[in-house]
Amino acid sequence: MPFHREIASNLTDLVLGRLPKQNLMILMPPRCAKTDLANQTFMAWAMSYFPDSEFIGSSYGADLATDNAVDVRNTLSSGWYQSIVSSDWGARMEMRGSRAAGRQDHFFTQQGGVVKAVGRGGPATGFGAGKLRHDFGGCLLIDDPLKASENRSAAARKEAYAHITGTLKSRRNRLADPATPIVLIMQRLHPEDPAGMLLRDERDEWEVLQIPAHDDKGVVIWPGRLSMRALEQMEETDPDTYHAQYMQNPQQGARKIFKEQWWRYWRDRTEVERRITLKIITADTAFEEKESADHTVLQCWGFEGISGMYLMDQERGQWAYPDLVKNTKAFVAKHTERIHGVTPATEFWIENKASGISLVQTLRREGISGVKAWEPKDKTPKDKVGRSKHSSLPLAAGRVFVPDPTLIENKWVKSFLAEHNAFSDDDSHLNDDQVDAHTEASSIWQERGGGTGPTPVWT
Repeated sequence: MPFHREIASNLTDLVLGRLPKQNLMILMPPRCAKTDLANQTFMAWAMSYFPDSEFIGSSYGADLATDNAVDVRNTLSSGWYQSIVSSDWGARMEMRGSRAAGRQDHFFTQQGGVVKAVGRGGPATGFGAGKLRHDFGGCLLIDDPLKASENRSAAARKEAYAHITGTLKSRRNRLADPATPIVLIMQRLHPEDPAGMLLRDERDEWEVLQIPAHDDKGVVIWPGRLSMRALEQMEETDPDTYHAQYMQNPQQGARKIFKEQWWRYWRDRTEVERRITLKIITADTAFEEKESADHTVLQCWGFEGISGMYLMDQERGQWAYPDLVKNTKAFVAKHTERIHGVTPATEFWIENKASGISLVQTLRREGISGVKAWEPKDKTPKDKVGRSKHSSLPLAAGRVFVPDPTLIENKWVKSFLAEHNAFSDDDSHLNDDQVDAHTEASSIWQERGGGTGPTPVWT
């Protein structure tokens, strides 16, 4: 599956030192071979090229961690593996600490490598991870530090987090730059699960690979293993599990800024166009050099004077700069075309950061009119959480309308709403690109008096 190749590519970059950040976090649905690929297969593969590597593998239970270590040991000691190793390639098993001593929780290689299994709360005394060198020499590999059934237990969540930041981190042999890397692979369970707390406390240290069960168009990542129909039923009957474990976007218990019940929906585009007095485009662009969870978002908003604002359209993707320019120009052309009964967009605001700085210059050089660099003004909060709270005021007052997500052509709106619903004031959410483009539009509208007119009335 393509997402398996993406996981393998990120793990390869980790080993080769090409990962933009020190550690790798892989967030993905259950039963999608995450343990097989990112734990058992990865360790065996890495030890084939770096047979003296030192690994510590951890999970919520000692039995699961030990099973993973045994699987790696069995691979490296198997007949098929030993038949392909050569004098200068491959790991050779040394059964000290495994079969020879009756222990299953660790094993060694003749080249000086080791794999040690540790359950949550268990000690790793006498073992370390990572060689004292700049090349790859092993890592901490944490697979599901929290059981799904523990998602409501604050004590279990804190214990899992403390095990990572205390016990496991203390076993890294290399603390200087580059430090022994950490790989965390799990399904999201709660806004304050180990992944959420790590993103809150040390976001800059983690490269995040977020793999939701399906994309904005309703295409599942693994047909035959996942069913879009079953996922839609889960969204209705068990939304907490759907958003957390399957979409990697937990909502339960979050300190939400945007309440679900505040959103209002429009269905009649002709009526919306009749009401609009100004239409603008906003953009939140990702960093050019990053290949992570960040997306670029383009949104088209219509303003009904100072009374209401309407989301008309959105385009979202992970684009290299040439594609960013191409897709942006297409989106602008789509919404500036003069069609009878349609208000064309006359302003295009791009946040003055990341690749947006270059995008403004490029579009101006190419003669696209109305392109403006946007930064918060005096009355608009500078930080995104403050700006989101500022933008929640007209939303709570019933002045913000988005396309009705129950219509098939508006399926993308579900992703827009889910991201807003997960956005929290402790900044533990993973994605905020759609929120940023929205709050940019809301700030522009409010700076011009938006939100002070009569509330729009729809029948």
